[in-house]
Amino acid sequence: MTSSFPASAISSWGGFVYQGKVALYHSIKLLCDKKFNGESVTGFDLQLDSTDDFAIYVSGIAISIHQVKAKISPYRSAFVDALIKSSKINTDCSTSTLRYFHIANPIDDASDFTNAAASKVEFYQYGDNKYCLLADIEKITKETIDSYLKKNSLPCSELLIDRKYCYLSELVTKQVVKMHALIHGGETEIKVAYTEMIASQALKEILEIDFNSVVDKEYQLQKLRLVFANTFEEYIAKNDQSFTDQQINKFGEVFRFIYSMSDSELAEVMRSLRPSNPDDQIRFDDIQNYADIVTEISSTIVLVGLPHYVKNIKRYLPTAMMLSDKRTSSFKESLIAHIRSNQYLANILFEYNTLITGADHGDINIIGSSDKITTSPNFGTQTSNNIVREFPVSIISKKVAQGELDA
Repeated sequence: MTSSFPASAISSWGGFVYQGKVALYHSIKLLCDKKFNGESVTGFDLQLDSTDDFAIYVSGIAISIHQVKAKISPYRSAFVDALIKSSKINTDCSTSTLRYFHIANPIDDASDFTNAAASKVEFYQYGDNKYCLLADIEKITKETIDSYLKKNSLPCSELLIDRKYCYLSELVTKQVVKMHALIHGGETEIKVAYTEMIASQALKEILEIDFNSVVDKEYQLQKLRLVFANTFEEYIAKNDQSFTDQQINKFGEVFRFIYSMSDSELAEVMRSLRPSNPDDQIRFDDIQNYADIVTEISSTIVLVGLPHYVKNIKRYLPTAMMLSDKRTSSFKESLIAHIRSNQYLANILFEYNTLITGADHGDINIIGSSDKITTSPNFGTQTSNNIVREFPVSIISKKVAQGELDA
């Protein structure tokens, strides 16, 4: 009967997928526990398919190496060769390196394996079992994500856990695709596999990002209102020693104006707070930076359209950006790219093209032929009746802005 079916490589393919899922599970567990083998672990790198099926590196040393088998066999004898191989691996290993053997199905003997040189390989423990079914690895990984979120007081729901799991899995997949691309580009397979690793920080960022705000624009805008409210309550209203009653009342007016905006209007506020990264979610620190500008500039703020200041025909727009002189080049490049690709941001900066930041830095002018935001079809000529033409955007500190407004 079986000979009538076509040949298949599903067992090896399934093993590779299982290998990546197990690596992801173990990595998240490390982030959740923050320790390994009795030692604190604050950061690590995940290496795929080089030193072993996967390995965890800290400061260039493999603290654990992992052999992963999805083979369906109830007998230990089927895994002896792989156990021997794992026990002999010593690349980047120290005397404290632990060797683990992962299996997808129960076997008749899952006791530790020790070779003649006394190198031990432990069968990895999943709760009460020394195996994890292919069908269960996603479930226990999501349970570990749930534990991480609760342990770190982060928003937690079934939908959020599912989204985070998908993005984490995609991160592993992208790493494999990246490695394949490097190999096709001429790099050797052994070099790529050994050197290209996933930093634990990349995993941590996905675990901690609020995916509600990433995929749900309405939720993101509601979250912005909440952040403004929390900032007003915690940072300003409760800090009597740092702010005068006049400053508190002033920011209160700005807060109420922004909080009552429609979603489309509020979306413009979001873009104006960090125009160089208009799609990033706004955080508490961003509103603090914004509040510092609004409360420290004594001139009257205009609450029409976007909250702004005006002098003659020039409009000054408070932002949440904190810049230093050494970052101006990369900032200009990022801002220009976003303006060119985002018509809503371009409209905002056409009307409010003097941005105020909280840090002291030199003036940043985005203007000139090399920094054109828009161009007309007649590249060689610029005439006054061109409908589309370059426009200036300048970034100044709050100190400079106050001086210009007082002048």
